Amino acid sequence: MINSGVDDVTRRWTLRLVAGLAAGAVVLSGCSERQEASDTLPGADASPSASEPELPPLGPPDLPMPAEARTQDAAGAEAFVRYYIDLISNAQRTLDSNWIRDLSSGCETCDQLAVGFDEDRASGYARVGGEVRVSSISTPVINGDEAEAAFTLQQGAQRVNKHGTPVTDLNTPERDNLSAGAVLTWQPERQTWLVSRLDVA
Repeated sequence: MINSGVDDVTRRWTLRLVAGLAAGAVVLSGCSERQEASDTLPGADASPSASEPELPPLGPPDLPMPAEARTQDAAGAEAFVRYYIDLISNAQRTLDSNWIRDLSSGCETCDQLAVGFDEDRASGYARVGGEVRVSSISTPVINGDEAEAAFTLQQGAQRVNKHGTPVTDLNTPERDNLSAGAVLTWQPERQTWLVSRLDVA
């Protein structure tokens, strides 16, 4: 599963399992009512969009956050989950934890991953492979400033080196159909979601 780099016995490479993400809530939408109101004021939507400032970029230069991940709706939450998993996959290669931390808040698993990347970098470890991707995801449930999503992950095989020397006992095989879930919190100041909980089993 996703290697977090925390457990001393396994060289801190096993993600802590956290169970119980609620993923079966019913989404209630008032889109039709809101659309009716907006039809009465056609100019209200047009003028702000023309003068709306461009969002400041988020994410590393080689993996910037896409605009579609910065909307406070189900589509934005799904795009953000996919983006954050891409960030984790990228961090396994670079061992740069900055954006894992910056785009999370109070997420224990995210903090563990970040600590593991930092420690491995300081110790001279390098990871080859192990790319993580979202293989399927349910439509996120939005409740005010919070979103919940259930999804499955696939992780490629990973090889580990230390100062260029293979460490074969830390290699991991490809893994598929890893059940996962995330709780997101909307941060209006930067117009982005933050991960407040990440579960992988």
